[in-house]
Amino acid sequence: MSVRIAVVQQEGNPGRVEENRAKALCFAHEAMQKGADIILFHEELLVGYVENLRELAEPVDGPTTRAFQGLLQGSEALVLYGSTERDGDRYYAAATLVSARGVVANYRKTHLWWKAEGLRHEPTHYSPGDRLVTFDVKGHKSGVMICYDGDFPEMTRAYANLGCTMLFWLNNRGSRGPEEVCRLADSNSIIIASACCCGRDESGNTCRGGSNITDARGQLIAEIWDHEGIIFAEVHPEEVPQIRQNNPWYRGRRPDLYC
Repeated sequence: MSVRIAVVQQEGNPGRVEENRAKALCFAHEAMQKGADIILFHEELLVGYVENLRELAEPVDGPTTRAFQGLLQGSEALVLYGSTERDGDRYYAAATLVSARGVVANYRKTHLWWKAEGLRHEPTHYSPGDRLVTFDVKGHKSGVMICYDGDFPEMTRAYANLGCTMLFWLNNRGSRGPEEVCRLADSNSIIIASACCCGRDESGNTCRGGSNITDARGQLIAEIWDHEGIIFAEVHPEEVPQIRQNNPWYRGRRPDLYC
């Protein structure tokens, strides 16, 4: 069974929670009207990197999740968005999967970017997650990772080893174009949808985006640069197991030798 993926590229607008939420709901509605099964947004969709991120953070079932849940009523579509999660006295860069019934899954970024000062020194502001998270999209096992996570090839390989046929990658940085995605998709025979923000970041630097959808052979299906919008792709995760079985970079691995 095919899956229709929608990837939204939206301006970051750090700290402008209400504006970001309203715009995201409009994009999600448009994607639903065009038949999307799952709608992907970027990392830190609502808050971004701002001084008062803890004040603006929400619990996993907070107002943004509830707003998406309301929008999804009467639909089987899913929304996966980047949240700034508050859980007691801990804060996480998270990815929350929402259906018409509420929270389906919640992933907390496991690799925190440390080679920076100030707002983007993530260990100062966030706790790391401690597990991979999988979920089903129309019966197809899928995984999720956030920005720096994907810079570790072990992450994509781990999701492939778990039997995932699709992987959703949320980003908040200058760009995350297909040149950074295609090799991971090809070497692991996994469909990757990658969302990144565009516009200006918290320092006034331009983010080009480069959000994209890539198939399990590493072939680019759709991409978007330098402006807001939605890209769509009809993908076929049911074909992934056979592609993976014939993949020399996956089938030829020697896990008995690796640390």
